[in-house]
Amino acid sequence: MDLAQDTIPELLPIFTLLNSHSNKLYQEGYFLKLNDLDVQGKPYPDRSWTECFAQLVGTVLSLWDAAALDAAGEEGEVAPTFINLSDASIKMIDTLQTRSADGQALSNVLSISTAGKNRYLLHFSSHNALTQWTSAIRLAMFENACLQEAYTGSLIAGKGKALNSIRQIMTKTVFKTEEWTRVRFGAGTPWRRCWCVIAPPDEKEIKTQTKAAKKSSAYSKNSLVIKGDIRFYDTHRVTKKTKPVATIEDAYSTYAVYPQSRALIDQSTLIKIEGVITIHSTPEVTTEGFIFVMPEVHPAVSGFEMMLRMLFPIYDVFHLYGRPNKLIADTLDTRGLMFALPQERRYGYLEIFDLGGLMNQEGNAKWSEREWRKRMKNLVSERVSRARENGGNSRTGSRARHRNSLPGSGSALRFADTESMRSTPSFQNQIAFAPPNRTDSAPPGDGKVFSRSHNRSVSETFQQSPQRRQQGGGGQYTPTRLSHEQTRPQFENRPVPPPHIPQQQPPPPYGGADFTRTSSDDYQNRSSSEDEQTYMQTHLPAHQANSGAPYDPVAPPPAFAHQSVSKPSSQPRAAPELRRANSRMSSTTLSQLAAASDPHARQAQDQSAGDRY
Repeated sequence: MDLAQDTIPELLPIFTLLNSHSNKLYQEGYFLKLNDLDVQGKPYPDRSWTECFAQLVGTVLSLWDAAALDAAGEEGEVAPTFINLSDASIKMIDTLQTRSADGQALSNVLSISTAGKNRYLLHFSSHNALTQWTSAIRLAMFENACLQEAYTGSLIAGKGKALNSIRQIMTKTVFKTEEWTRVRFGAGTPWRRCWCVIAPPDEKEIKTQTKAAKKSSAYSKNSLVIKGDIRFYDTHRVTKKTKPVATIEDAYSTYAVYPQSRALIDQSTLIKIEGVITIHSTPEVTTEGFIFVMPEVHPAVSGFEMMLRMLFPIYDVFHLYGRPNKLIADTLDTRGLMFALPQERRYGYLEIFDLGGLMNQEGNAKWSEREWRKRMKNLVSERVSRARENGGNSRTGSRARHRNSLPGSGSALRFADTESMRSTPSFQNQIAFAPPNRTDSAPPGDGKVFSRSHNRSVSETFQQSPQRRQQGGGGQYTPTRLSHEQTRPQFENRPVPPPHIPQQQPPPPYGGADFTRTSSDDYQNRSSSEDEQTYMQTHLPAHQANSGAPYDPVAPPPAFAHQSVSKPSSQPRAAPELRRANSRMSSTTLSQLAAASDPHARQAQDQSAGDRY
């Protein structure tokens, strides 16, 4: 099959943007890393700090041991380890107790959870470095989620029109939708077969709340939104007394996940749902998180059609993306699947310094992931609206306009399906985030920053905003190609990212065994015959799995041997094949995908598992 010819035009720009995002360098530098908890929430045997040089490219964090890099010298080569942050939850820690004699607390610490209940702690030399890295990770995750939503919208627009049953699928959901599904309750947890029931709100409840809204206020009727829920059971024989395994009470984002290969698009039924999830264990736990769902394919029905049969009822039940009315197609509407889809081959309207304002807002530590997503979309909307108001140039003035704005609602998006240009560090000069006015910031003496000679996304030596630099605040300011302060003078002279030289023996595709891998494939591939009650008590949605776990005192960190913005004498090299291998589906997910899409394979897998279901 010639994938280039068979690919529908609506998906060509999405593939280019996904490729660009996976090669985009967001941040690089030195910090200290401590492996705190494993995927089961147990402390690591060796809870010691290690200084690392890291690069965040796409949603994959590549790490090199700093001491090994120094020992290798200019001619040596050090194998990196990888952490996939596409489904991570992050949290800035105000203070972290240490086991030092004076009991001094540690500041400038970032907590990261990527799979199950694991947790990494990153310690930075300054508050600026902490803010920049946190902003970079949030931006990478945000852009990845937006691209997955755009992929879903393009898939529906391009392939949905060819389905004979598309009108029936897009009809407003008024009855329950029930299907056998494969469910993963958070990243890194085992897959589980569940009976999924998508229930719209009860008609009696709608009438009761509507009457109450009419009596209370004339305006509340229009703003009244009554949502249903999604429940997962161990059996399809559901009665009023049957207790669900889990319930999704509200969702703010639901999209099809790109299966990392064009050949798997028709077969894939993988969906990610982000929202409020209740695990009906003892005791019950309600968290904000996400789950992955694969509806099982019926005979003579394609995987794509099965996915749509589940997507639209979810959209209707939770009033997502304009449903239960029409899907929002406007690229300027933050509620739409295609929000902010650009004309250019590089995705992204925000820079790291744009998130600095959000990072310094009071009370942001209590924001949910839903609130973060909403505020970041609002930032993008403001940037795009400003560009449209200025005729494609978001900066007023008489300079030539080099930046393209988003097309109008009637315009068509068409891209060449060529290799994506790698997004590059944006600022040749350096910007620093001022610490917020709060008690948990680093002491004034810890704010020392260092200059560097190479280009990067955001650095730490300039305490003024871009607008003030343009007014003579010192040094020449070079904006990004999507910056709203000033248009980019020329596109061809941008700095290049660090070189990536492929190794001779890349790892097996789709999450095969690899000694450089730090994800939880071993945990994902373990036997799923464990006690179900223990499973649901110990495996919560990944966004909140580690938030309640206490932070035990850690060993005092060693002194930083490198400046946070410095560069190794020998440029580390992480082959793109290695990064892609750590961002692809695991072998367990692929096997579940095959079983969900093939009734014969599903029957064989169930029999091999001892007819567990």
